[in-house]
Amino acid sequence: MSPLDETPDFVAARDHVLGEVVSFARTLRRNGLSIPANAALSATEALCAVGLRDRDSVYAATHATLVTDARDSETFEAHFPEFWYRLRTGLEATATSDDVGDRSGSGAFYGAADAGDESAAASTGEAPGGGGGDGADDETVTERRLVDHDADTAEADGDRERSRASTYSAGGAGTDVDEDEEARRRPLDADAVRQFERALATLSGRRWTGGGGRQVDARRALRSSVGTGGTVVSLPTRERTPTAFRTCVLVDVSRSVLDTVDRGFLLQFLDTLVADGRGVRVFFFDTDVREVTDVFTASRGNPVAALEDAEVAWGGGTRIGHALTELRTRWPDAVDRRTVTLVLSDGLDVGDVADLERGMTWLSRRSRAVLWLNPLAASAKYEPTCRGMAASLPYVDGLFALAGPEDLSEVARQVNRHGPHGPIGYEHDFRDRALGSS
Repeated sequence: MSPLDETPDFVAARDHVLGEVVSFARTLRRNGLSIPANAALSATEALCAVGLRDRDSVYAATHATLVTDARDSETFEAHFPEFWYRLRTGLEATATSDDVGDRSGSGAFYGAADAGDESAAASTGEAPGGGGGDGADDETVTERRLVDHDADTAEADGDRERSRASTYSAGGAGTDVDEDEEARRRPLDADAVRQFERALATLSGRRWTGGGGRQVDARRALRSSVGTGGTVVSLPTRERTPTAFRTCVLVDVSRSVLDTVDRGFLLQFLDTLVADGRGVRVFFFDTDVREVTDVFTASRGNPVAALEDAEVAWGGGTRIGHALTELRTRWPDAVDRRTVTLVLSDGLDVGDVADLERGMTWLSRRSRAVLWLNPLAASAKYEPTCRGMAASLPYVDGLFALAGPEDLSEVARQVNRHGPHGPIGYEHDFRDRALGSS
């Protein structure tokens, strides 16, 4: 009996298939194909439906979900044999290996580049490709991340290496809240924040008022036509009434995020949201979750001092699924159908994927909309391939970059134009992001 006729470990097989599909999609993008950000997940779902044993079925399923232009079929066909080989050999390894941690061929899914993974492993004393495999708990599990800098940025700064490998503890102790001196002197772009807040306040579900807008009020036009024998004499208009926004903000304060985002900008942004909104709730999470709304309310424009006085720490690891479970259990009233939920995270999660998927399912059903702000998405090379981001993406209405005030303006532009359920997200951001941070 062939190893592929046996039932492989489900988690290992799922991760391997998704990893190879994501890697295949990335290869196609590099060769000129235009592939939507969530196409890899759609392709994986299609493979679940058709199975993995028949080559023609796999070809048809991936072609239907990854190729949007018939002229790209030739390129797809040229790269499919390599994908098929990696997919099958990885599944054979999964079906026959006693090591559940073996993820043959799925390095791209876990965000570890070949050389970078080896160098990071050397610094931690672990084998490449996973944990130590000895049943270590969350306190000893580490997550490796390779941060690639844009070539132009590296040339502009001769002292900066093209890449750097960082190791973050999944359960490391937090540190005191801080920001650099330059950030303290740099004022927040109030206009960008106000644009963002107005976009939140005019999302779908807000009331319309007659007159003054550019949107045609079809109902009023039909009602008025009754008195003119069915003839529409004029076209009344309507507009959304800006109201105070209601927002739940879930902020990932793990070390990987704090080393990427401008901490001063982040704290000033949160402080302004709490001051301007109605019913804004702010939660910090890493390996645990805590509400800090009252701290920002009492900050009086100095959130750093307020958080220090409240003895709030940050900089641990990341368990997004656990944070969502705690939110649902301890603060269920923080999110309802009037609430726009903002998740500020890079998606580099080391918790249980099943917990994350259950938490995101609840959050998406409970919220008016879920917008994910990711500092890594500021890079033109960004793709949502890490485990936490890939698992969360199907439940997110829009995934955006968050590196500075200009990104808030871009979120506002897209949401105002298309609404929370339209074609929005970093893949629709047509700004020049060649020099964005990775």
